[in-house]
Amino acid sequence: MKCAWLFFGGFTLLLISVASHAKGITLDKHFKHLQDISFAYTQQPLTPEQAKLLPAKSWQQLNQQSLNLGIANHAVWIKFIMTNAESYELPALLSIDNPLLDKVTVFHYHKGSTLLFKEIGDALPLDNRQIKNESLLVKLSLPPLSSSEVFLRVETKGGVRVPISVWQHDEYLKYKSKFNLLYGLLIGFVLSLAITCFVLFGFSRKSYFALSGCILITLWLQLVYLYGFGYRYFHPSIPSLQQLAIPCMLIITTGLFQPLFNRMRQSNKSPIQSLQRWSNRLLLSSLLVIWLLPTSLLVSYTLIASSLIMLIHCTAIVYDVKQSRSHPASALLCGAISFFAALVYLNIVVFGLFDFNTRGLPFMFISFLVCALSLSFATIKYFLIERDAQIASQQARIAQSEAQDALLQERIELQEQAHLDLEANIEERTFELQVTLRELEEKNRALEQMNMEDALTQVKNRRYFDKKLVMDLRRSRREQTPLSVIMFDIDHFKKINDTYGHLTGDQAIQAVAQIIKSHLKRPLDEVARYGGEEFVVLLPNTPLDGALEIAQNIRQAIMDAAIKVASTEIKFTISAGVYCAVAEDINNPGLFTDCADKALYHAKQSGRNRVVSFPILD
Repeated sequence: MKCAWLFFGGFTLLLISVASHAKGITLDKHFKHLQDISFAYTQQPLTPEQAKLLPAKSWQQLNQQSLNLGIANHAVWIKFIMTNAESYELPALLSIDNPLLDKVTVFHYHKGSTLLFKEIGDALPLDNRQIKNESLLVKLSLPPLSSSEVFLRVETKGGVRVPISVWQHDEYLKYKSKFNLLYGLLIGFVLSLAITCFVLFGFSRKSYFALSGCILITLWLQLVYLYGFGYRYFHPSIPSLQQLAIPCMLIITTGLFQPLFNRMRQSNKSPIQSLQRWSNRLLLSSLLVIWLLPTSLLVSYTLIASSLIMLIHCTAIVYDVKQSRSHPASALLCGAISFFAALVYLNIVVFGLFDFNTRGLPFMFISFLVCALSLSFATIKYFLIERDAQIASQQARIAQSEAQDALLQERIELQEQAHLDLEANIEERTFELQVTLRELEEKNRALEQMNMEDALTQVKNRRYFDKKLVMDLRRSRREQTPLSVIMFDIDHFKKINDTYGHLTGDQAIQAVAQIIKSHLKRPLDEVARYGGEEFVVLLPNTPLDGALEIAQNIRQAIMDAAIKVASTEIKFTISAGVYCAVAEDINNPGLFTDCADKALYHAKQSGRNRVVSFPILD
């Protein structure tokens, strides 16, 4: 009997889920872990009650991937359904795997009642969380043999990246234990490298060891804050520091590369040395005022400015490596490129430029680890080379001669001049090519606009309509959605031309075009001039009732409108024919226009100033 009841309950839940047309998550006693679950989201400004009543078509579906919308000025709502297939209450652990979200409000509803309401995030004190953890975790209790809705309202100024996973409690503890062990080993290794650099600085008094140690400490702090441990252990009751910590660390790390490079550089001249020095000073000086900026602007400025300055540093180091290849310079370049790659990756993730699988930010960890190893190797290797160079310096000075010095200097100057001349030629040719391409692009754009638009009415022309009709027919057949076509024709247009002249007739055509265009609200709806005083409207995914309503509204608006010629107002009417169907044969696009035209003809024959649909009902 119990098995039969379970089967009936499961079957009922299946019917409910199918009827609701919403993808959900089904959990049972064997459930352990679900990652990258399917959910729907919207960026509309809603209250919790409005979010519950929002129709399904207003939600955007996201299937098995993390949500990354870049920096958004509005809160984002996320919705998914969780189904308990067991006959008893099932606990689950909801994990939002981005500890840097400012505020996440969780609503858990079941049959109209609220099971859970919780606000968490790094802009709120740690005591607000159910589980005192660096991750954003929420305990859920799923009612037996039923479905419940979970809504998340995400507010953040540093990039909307919301990877969601659902865990069984014990399974999450196992995963977290393994992760913390590996994480502790890696950041402990980075910290040990930093301490080693400071110890070497204490013995050798070489400033590059201190600079390298400071960079490694900032890398370590960034890893600590990126994974939420800084918020948890350093200042759990002062969440406002969380908004400043990572941007400040990024700027400090970027700014320390320039003095470290100056201590270890091999060549004496660099074409961008002044630019590197002044831009780096401006970046470090901005630390005094960036805390006054709004969070979204602070994050954007930090990422973009740090990336640009780091690119200048990498370019300077590349120039130094080309001038005199050495293991320290190559290792320093490797470290700079690794950190620059991490900055580029952060820009892509935060601004939502590309859909990476950003759960856990493993690329950041790897980049920082490579950077730490490279800087440690560079400073130690440079110290060894410097010591060897001091021993051999006296012999090198004896071996050198004035003639060789002059010849070497002349060769270097020739190489520099040739390099500068080549760069100047490349820049000149590149500029000429860009100007030519820009002119060609503008001409192509103007020609394309002329081919698509009707010169008189500024709406689309017949050629564009024919192409758009074929595209909408394919979409209609693929998605099995209705496609509506409305044909309009101005009543007694010849009489208008004969009475008031062709200029007034043109004004009437222009007025009709603008009125029709003003009644089309959706981006995919299109109006085109079909010929003479005829217009055609394409309404994808619109049933017959909706198309008739739009046609009637346009007809009424035109009947109420008037064209003023001199001191005389001219009124006129319009007739419309409507045809709506789900496309079956995309090779016969004329079927829709022919049927709409037949309906229009019947409207004309029936007295004009009316809307008739096809098939025509007598």
